[in-house]
Amino acid sequence: MRLFGKRSVQIGIFVCVVLIPLSVYSQGSRIQGQVMDPLRQPVRDMYVELLNDVETVVRRTRTDGGGSYFFGNLGAGRYFIRVRPFGTNYEEQTQEVEINTFIGGRQVADAQYRDFYLKVRKTGTQTTGAPGVVFAQQVPEAAKRAYDRAVSEIDAKRVDAGIAELRNAVNIFPEYFQSLDLLGIELLKQQKYEEAVPFLERALAVNEKSGGTWYGLAFCYSALNRPEKAVDAAKRAANFSPDSADVALILGISLRMDKQFTDAEKALVRAKSLSSGKNADVLWNLALLYAHDLKNLRRAADELESYLKLRPDHPNAESLRKLIQQYRAKS
Repeated sequence: MRLFGKRSVQIGIFVCVVLIPLSVYSQGSRIQGQVMDPLRQPVRDMYVELLNDVETVVRRTRTDGGGSYFFGNLGAGRYFIRVRPFGTNYEEQTQEVEINTFIGGRQVADAQYRDFYLKVRKTGTQTTGAPGVVFAQQVPEAAKRAYDRAVSEIDAKRVDAGIAELRNAVNIFPEYFQSLDLLGIELLKQQKYEEAVPFLERALAVNEKSGGTWYGLAFCYSALNRPEKAVDAAKRAANFSPDSADVALILGISLRMDKQFTDAEKALVRAKSLSSGKNADVLWNLALLYAHDLKNLRRAADELESYLKLRPDHPNAESLRKLIQQYRAKS
């Protein structure tokens, strides 16, 4: 479940917990990585597909300005990540990924990183409009080795060691975008928001076209209760990922914090549409917005009811059902 921060608020007579999601960086299991050309330069607008264990496509996305992709809120199982370089002279690539959410006798969130280095087709076919490379860096070899060690440590669940290597990489090369970005995200996941912000801001100063970095920064600002900055960062993330339900969700949350309730509704409704009504966090935040801010108890009841269909095991499910009845009676 895509939970990170918690906040106590009251709905009617029942005290609930607001769940603030971050599917890429939160405790939800995820697969993420970068797509790069043969020169190790990030490639934007490249199609990436998530396939299940019978190789059926279950999700699609495109890389952002930094060449990054992500799939969040994943269940345990075997997946395949496929890069589809339509209209280019690059070869298609696929990598297998195993998500394990039960380790050492307890349920955990899994994070898997898979980078792709594109290869030119041996046929020599001419490209017909390859996705544009918008960012590239000449990185000192020592910094690159530190970054590679960091990714290996993080993949092995040795996060503290990975963070230490990322700090090392940044010390060697202070403008190393990938290290700044990943360091900020790893600190964010540890809820060290104040510490994460400057690294994410430095990453964006180097490459302002990374939608995933703007997304992480929006979450940090939201968690730190800085609504104006959260809204700005979330809008910038939306510019790069207009069809992302997760981006629309963090935008809606940020707008609600900033008391822009009408715009918050639009963003959350869009997040609901983009997720086909299957994102429980979207439904929960819509219910809060309708109950507290827009005073539409009928809609609040509808969203809570849909939420419970996705989360029937909620520890306060019975209290929520009673609250739904109260809302319907008052509406």
